[in-house]
Amino acid sequence: MAPDAQAIAHAKLIDALPDLLTPDARRALCDWLAERQVLHDGQEDPGAVIVDGLETELAIAETFRRIAERLNCRREDDAGY
Repeated sequence: MAPDAQAIAHAKLIDALPDLLTPDARRALCDWLAERQVLHDGQEDPGAVIVDGLETELAIAETFRRIAERLNCRREDDAGY
């Protein structure tokens, strides 16, 4: 499978999720994404100093943040989902 096709399919699935999920399932997905948006690398300011081998992990955390943004996930104290 072409990498572009896979990326397009993933993007379409993410775009469809809000209409496919129940409110509880959406909240659970948003919570799951929130836990993965920050790389916990033991630093006071995570990701401030790039450590060899962490570039991919930082990119994954950023991708989860962008997915949460696309799904319009908000923190619990920001009026829900």
